[in-house]
Amino acid sequence: MKKYFFLSVCMFCLCGAQALAQAPGPPLVLQIVREDIKTGMMEAHSREANATVRIWAKAKSPHQRLAMVPLAGNENEVTYLWPFPSFAAYEQAQKDLDNIGETYKADFDRTRHVGEDYHSAQRDMLCRLRADLSYNLPAGDRAKMRYMRVETIRVKPGHIPEFEEQRKIISAAHVKAKVDEHMAVYQVVGGAQAGTFIVLVPWTSMDDSGLLPHGKAYQDALGDDGAKKVARIANDAILSDDISIYRLDPQLSYLLPATVASDPNYWTLKPMAASSPARARKKAAAKAEEKKQ
Repeated sequence: MKKYFFLSVCMFCLCGAQALAQAPGPPLVLQIVREDIKTGMMEAHSREANATVRIWAKAKSPHQRLAMVPLAGNENEVTYLWPFPSFAAYEQAQKDLDNIGETYKADFDRTRHVGEDYHSAQRDMLCRLRADLSYNLPAGDRAKMRYMRVETIRVKPGHIPEFEEQRKIISAAHVKAKVDEHMAVYQVVGGAQAGTFIVLVPWTSMDDSGLLPHGKAYQDALGDDGAKKVARIANDAILSDDISIYRLDPQLSYLLPATVASDPNYWTLKPMAASSPARARKKAAAKAEEKKQ
């Protein structure tokens, strides 16, 4: 089934069949697909992914995906966010996208170069929203978002209750200090080790990164005791904490027409210039040679 669904999930909508601008909050279920792309093959991969989403647009698919490429993180990576209102909707989407794959098989075949494999690895994670650990939902003017801060936290076995307490302390301090940001916390239910949480913070520009650290008002709201408890739990309960910053890529994303219309200069899909796989391999070889020198 997954041949077409996972070819290439989103803070942008509660339901994949709704326009982003109308959505009341982040999705209750999120699928996160992280693809590692072979060195030198990002251009070719992006062109194929762009062709794929244009086929979905032609088919008027109701299922959206948001594509992100790293600004700070693994440069040979693309991450996709697929939003769903429920696990049942996620299941239905797989069937719907399979049907599109069969109906538009000729179109998909024309986008692919036989024998080419752009991926070195891929991980699919299925997550559920933890609104009780999140802050300031819904997430503002979503069509104006341009970047995403993604924090991947892995909690030690048996320490999830402590981690949940820590996040609630952090969220309460945000509320008290009136921090001007939105933060959605997801718990991974499949596709990663147990105790994995994803924290998504959308930005409209890189200037939003200036909110970090949150400053005196936040520290005062947290208090000395709160700060010590947050630090202690981080030391005792958290196995690893990884932060990446992504740029949203409109040409690899698929959004519904009403959302695209709210900011067409940014979100309108356009065909990407063609270049042969042979040319991509030549560029990769040249880049490798430069590194040797």
